[in-house]
Amino acid sequence: MIGLAGHGLEAVRSIPGLYENYLSNVGVKLTEGSIFIGSKKLSMGSQNKNSKEIPEGFIVDRNFIVAALARYAKDNLQDTSNYTSKYNTELLYVDSSNQRVLIRSKITNKEEYIPYDLLVGADGIRSTVREALLKRHYDFELHVNDIFNTFKAVHIQRPECLSPSGISFLPGCLPNFNGIVLPETGNLINLSMGVSRNHFENGVSADLKSDDPKVVAEYFKENFKAFQLEEEVYLDWATQWVNQRWNRTGQVHCNKYSSLECKIVLMGDSAHATSPSIGMGMNTALRDAQKLFELLEKYDDDLKKVLPQYSIDRVPEGNALSDIALNLYCFDTSVQMKSMLKGIIRSGLHYMLPNLVDPDPQTIIGTPENTMADVYQMSIDQGTLTKHRVVNDRIRQDFFEKEVGMVKEKKEGKSLMKRSLLLVGIPVLTAYAYTMLIGGK
Repeated sequence: MIGLAGHGLEAVRSIPGLYENYLSNVGVKLTEGSIFIGSKKLSMGSQNKNSKEIPEGFIVDRNFIVAALARYAKDNLQDTSNYTSKYNTELLYVDSSNQRVLIRSKITNKEEYIPYDLLVGADGIRSTVREALLKRHYDFELHVNDIFNTFKAVHIQRPECLSPSGISFLPGCLPNFNGIVLPETGNLINLSMGVSRNHFENGVSADLKSDDPKVVAEYFKENFKAFQLEEEVYLDWATQWVNQRWNRTGQVHCNKYSSLECKIVLMGDSAHATSPSIGMGMNTALRDAQKLFELLEKYDDDLKKVLPQYSIDRVPEGNALSDIALNLYCFDTSVQMKSMLKGIIRSGLHYMLPNLVDPDPQTIIGTPENTMADVYQMSIDQGTLTKHRVVNDRIRQDFFEKEVGMVKEKKEGKSLMKRSLLLVGIPVLTAYAYTMLIGGK
């Protein structure tokens, strides 16, 4: 499940009839938001008439979006000879010199070359299309790494305390865990919880790693305080939990999203795969498509003008997205809690004094009038992003050094002995040195 914010909704609505006829009936329109601090619920939206309304949002299964786009294309293309679907097909290689791609059918195992005039690389974090830019351009910079987080997501029955059209944030919902709740159709919720990798080994209870649903269910009942669930729902939650692996995903940073020589543009995860922490991955991908379309119209399909401008416009957005998603939240849970409380206070002050106090950056993410670069700039100006990046980089580096064996984990017993010897030894050495000095005189 994903949330379409203003960016994504504006992109979808730029195509007449796409949202109204193909998407609006398969998702949930948001009417409120909330944050749970322990069991305390802070609401914004329809249930709290004194609060500012939340920005427009629409929760939908990402597969429904893809299916809607495919159905729209099939139903609305006047010349169907220009549209050929290639489902169950694997992209093997991009021959950019001859502007063709090599594909293989997963059904027949047959391979064939297909020529292209413009190749749109929207093929994910392990993009084959992106490899063509890496091979062709010596100045193309690419960085792929993980989001330093592991998580699980379940679909369970909605408790009464949650609105059927509300999104909820759950900081510290379990020790070292943060969570988010998205509404679904059918009176269900999508509950996702994640923990940073430096806490996974020693900061996650053994009960949560158990293969026994009853053990996990009991842990949830005792430790999850945000809201209460029915007995059978705890067991359903726990059963789904143990039947899936711990998920990890990655992120991508590139310094350009287009190549005139290759006749290639990158968009979506191939350009800027990101942490799902702020829910803007597909929103930004849809925005990529919208802006490319606008440039093609503006320059009458002149790729010599379109492709360079596409990179100029979208690279700041993609890199701002991935950096914000990684560092707006701090891996140090105590630092993150303080930042969250400051954000709540700032939001209240901004509501009362909008001309004197800027909003918390998280409140403007996805709003049509603000770009991701605007959010990035505000996060830098307020110091949040800079502070969190320093802490996160240190935590990631310390974890990497120990994970690969560059630095060995020190045994506590030896460390205590060394500290004890040091505490005793310093006074003794000081006294000895003083005695020698006196004696020398």
